[in-house]
Amino acid sequence: MSGPLKNFLPFLKPYMRRILLGMLLGCIAGGASGLGVPFFIQKVFKTIFDSQNTAYSLPYLIGIAACLPGIFLLRGVTGYYNQFIITVVGIRMLQDVRAKVFDKMQRLPLKWYEQRHTGDLLSRIVGDTTQMSQALLSMGNDGVQYVFQSIGGIIYLVILSVQNSEAMFILLLMAMTPLMTWPVRWIGKQLKKRGREVQDALGGMSEALTENLHGSVEVRAFNLQDRERSLFRAKLDQFLHASIKLTRYDKLPQPLMEIIAVSLLSVSFVYAYRAGIGFDVFSGMGAALYFTVDSFKRMVRAWNQVQRSQGAFERVEQIMSAPDDVEGTPGGLKLEKAAGAVAMREVGFAYGEEPTLRGICVDIAPGTVCGLVGPSGAGKSTFVKLLPRFYDVNSGTVLVDGHDVRGLDLASLRSQIAYVPQSPVLFNDTVLNNILLGRPGATREEAIDAARAANADEFIRTRLPQGYDTIVGENAGRLSGGQRQRLALARAFLRDAPILILDEATSALDSESEAHIHNALERLVKGRTVFIVAHRFSTLKLCDRVLVFDRGSIVADGKPDELMKSSGLYRQLHSLQTL
Repeated sequence: MSGPLKNFLPFLKPYMRRILLGMLLGCIAGGASGLGVPFFIQKVFKTIFDSQNTAYSLPYLIGIAACLPGIFLLRGVTGYYNQFIITVVGIRMLQDVRAKVFDKMQRLPLKWYEQRHTGDLLSRIVGDTTQMSQALLSMGNDGVQYVFQSIGGIIYLVILSVQNSEAMFILLLMAMTPLMTWPVRWIGKQLKKRGREVQDALGGMSEALTENLHGSVEVRAFNLQDRERSLFRAKLDQFLHASIKLTRYDKLPQPLMEIIAVSLLSVSFVYAYRAGIGFDVFSGMGAALYFTVDSFKRMVRAWNQVQRSQGAFERVEQIMSAPDDVEGTPGGLKLEKAAGAVAMREVGFAYGEEPTLRGICVDIAPGTVCGLVGPSGAGKSTFVKLLPRFYDVNSGTVLVDGHDVRGLDLASLRSQIAYVPQSPVLFNDTVLNNILLGRPGATREEAIDAARAANADEFIRTRLPQGYDTIVGENAGRLSGGQRQRLALARAFLRDAPILILDEATSALDSESEAHIHNALERLVKGRTVFIVAHRFSTLKLCDRVLVFDRGSIVADGKPDELMKSSGLYRQLHSLQTL
């Protein structure tokens, strides 16, 4: 076993005792079928029916007759527990794989997410991992039990051939083996290819569905229902065609193997008759041959399941092998309470080939309220995202309190920063718990104080049915944009961090709420280093200093009043704001 499949075998290690027990039971079940049943048919029945001059008592006959159900009872019990144990292991392993994939996704960089679709990722962590589990279950169940059933049948065929001096029979069967193995290999290759196509198509369908659900308002606002139906049906058609192609090859082995099995039986019949082999021996050979070919057919089905799931293994492996997020330095310095001094030295950064920031050099003293303005795409948001190491610089150095952020303990660095993005995410939990994410150990009273500071307390108490205990709903759909941003601000205020980043954090506020927020910010920015990425110039009234960005460079730096005189770009942006 190689490739992505091999990389997931370590997940079986914690369950090896149970797997070995299941395999042992599978061996017993397979041996009972492959050896026990042919032996009973060829030996026991023959002995009873050929002994015309021997009168067997009823208890003896009942005892002999009970042996056959006994064999099937042994086969059934051991087969059942083989299936049960291996299936439970598969369920537990599926849980482990999903947890491991999810843990890995928490370590992946933001840049990685920006290149992926949510629906496709959901498809991988749910659908693809299920396929993987089914493949390993199939191998653990059928791949064990029927291997030994096949081995048992072959052993009995060899015994009969040796006893009857019919080595040619074994050679004949060996010569016909390629009839079974070549189609299996060819079909396996096709299943591997078609299985990958099905998983990719399923990912595309999940992408379309997730995008439609996220954009439900836009779909209705722009009457895009017909367009969305058409796009989703196109994805459904891709999945349908891929599934049909997969099914075409998936269902082919069973009739093919049955035809080959009957052909082998027919050849055996002709050979046995020509060689003068008696019916009793032929019947034993036939039973052994049946169990051998039947088990081979089931093994092929299990292997085809693995081949069909190769695409799922590869898609999950792409997540597991992706480079982790920026790495924390082992034994890095832990910041207990930062003063808030920030500096950049010749910082350069690019998302792709085109640089986003070029040669940034700046020093921000502790307690400075610094505004960042500039055209869209000038590098303002990227600048502030380098501070908590959402990205690592391509060149240069980012310093906090004189320390290179790459040499600091990552968790302690981020604990010194409160970050409010332009589109804050609220989780499907209570209002209170969403605020407490800023500082999980805080009390209810402290969270309410933070909400008051963010001008959120009034609407929480008067407009939400359960106040702070109201569930905000998926994607906070029950709240307005301004309400969501005020809760995000409350979360940041509760964090009480020495560095505060507001990345367009007041963009969705109405004028009245914005005025209240400004009053709160005037109190809360004291003693903190604050970065305000702003399009609204009214926010810059709080700033001691403003950095003007253009095409990835800082082209002007100063107080707002000074920049009105010295920076043409600043005046231009200000005039556009006041039109």
